[in-house]
Amino acid sequence: MTAIADLKTRIVLETNRDDLASGELAQALTDSIARAIEYHADELFWFNRKAGTVNTVNGTATAALPAGMRVPQIVTYLGSPLPKVQLDAIESAYNVTTPVTGIPTQWAEDEGLIHFYPTPDAVYAMGVYGIADLGVPASSNEWTVEGLDLIDARARIILYRDYLRDPDGMALAKDAETEALTKLRRETRRRGTVPLTADLPVPSGFNIVTG
Repeated sequence: MTAIADLKTRIVLETNRDDLASGELAQALTDSIARAIEYHADELFWFNRKAGTVNTVNGTATAALPAGMRVPQIVTYLGSPLPKVQLDAIESAYNVTTPVTGIPTQWAEDEGLIHFYPTPDAVYAMGVYGIADLGVPASSNEWTVEGLDLIDARARIILYRDYLRDPDGMALAKDAETEALTKLRRETRRRGTVPLTADLPVPSGFNIVTG
């Protein structure tokens, strides 16, 4: 399993800059790897899928994401996916005299929360599927194993652009990133892009107000 220390060694060799290992740019190397991971962290790959369950609270319209989840993509109830809508559509629907409560039938992402419509009137177990928050590993994780080539290339782009001022090196690193990203996306499609089941529909743009 590739560790972050091995990734750093690889980048030092590829850039031919020993000062990235223990010199004045050592912190730049560490920061560039962290920024590279953050740059790609919102895209779904086969290795950063996450599934969990949240229980609604009677009278509360929102629920926190399952632990370790970064981005929710599908919410289900009793195995059936709920349409994802825009948050302003839910807020508009709530702007009525009589509050609407019941079993949630739609959802929206609300700054790290799941916002349900209508407001739950009881405890309901909702399945949530999306992208895991893998973060920067202390030693190793999926980013330094399955995503190794991608993070290596993006980190070099950042180094060449922001620290080394090397446009030729940056151009080569961009080519490497494109190649790595194409490979990961192809493998993700092969394995199935939807974390629950390939038969689930893509979240829709259904509008609560206009239909």
